[in-house]
Amino acid sequence: GAGITLGQSDTGVQFDHPELLDSYRGRDGNHDFNWLDPWDGEAIPYDSNSHGTHTLGTVLGNSVGVAPDAEWFGCANLARSIANPALYLDCMQFMLAPYPLGSDPLRDGDTTLAADVLNNSWGCPSFEGCDAESLRAGAEALRAAGIFVSASVGNEGLGGCETAKSPLPIYENVFAVGAVDESGARGVFSSLGPVTVDGSGRTKPDIMAPGVDIISAMPNNTYAAQEGTSMAGPHVAGAVVLMWSANPTLIGQIDRTEQILEETARPYEFSPDEQTCGDEAVPNNVAGYGIVDVFAAVERALDE
Repeated sequence: GAGITLGQSDTGVQFDHPELLDSYRGRDGNHDFNWLDPWDGEAIPYDSNSHGTHTLGTVLGNSVGVAPDAEWFGCANLARSIANPALYLDCMQFMLAPYPLGSDPLRDGDTTLAADVLNNSWGCPSFEGCDAESLRAGAEALRAAGIFVSASVGNEGLGGCETAKSPLPIYENVFAVGAVDESGARGVFSSLGPVTVDGSGRTKPDIMAPGVDIISAMPNNTYAAQEGTSMAGPHVAGAVVLMWSANPTLIGQIDRTEQILEETARPYEFSPDEQTCGDEAVPNNVAGYGIVDVFAAVERALDE
């Protein structure tokens, strides 16, 4: 993952965790351009919930991460795992054009310090004030800037089909990730398509990744296993980091990067009594193109 910058918007992060400190862009103590807290304006990174430390560790933790040589900067869009559209957009803008603490984001944002890849282990449901269009313009701006957006598809799968319904993962220009367990079966919580909240009928998720009993970093220099599509999305963000580090000509080439991930994914095996939410054709509304194969994706990237 060397040479690639990962942007993380979540509950914050314990920046000096042994898994994360050496890869933090502000590790010299300068948090300008490297940290934003739109909630309380705290100048030093912190984690209000533990969720952000865990998800970031899965992307690039030294011993628990997919791409440990990548660099990161962060934003706290969640407090107690809840937010609103304005705060999500604050962090999306910071990922595109970071700015110094306490300055004007429109005047002082620096796109040369933008993230290459974003991990977004969150969704904005209607009870937080989001509708299907709330974050679309932000997602389109990130895509236009060549920033790869990996978003967890959501944990409403027990409700059946059409439970992929909160931005960001419902959008066509965002790569939505569902969760499988170690046997390759869908985590029962993993949300299902199609996307109907915007009338599109769009197939989601786009791909699956490990999301059950995932061990990663936690605050106070600890570790724990957690489950959810929040744990799956970071695996795909890390996969893209590895691909772009292995072949820098792919940086910003989102269409081709997605195509490689899709073409190299391992087939998802439906159980006999499993809901299909349409049919089992690829892509489908349970597993998208299948289960991410990081080794195969990086191998293909090297052939570009």
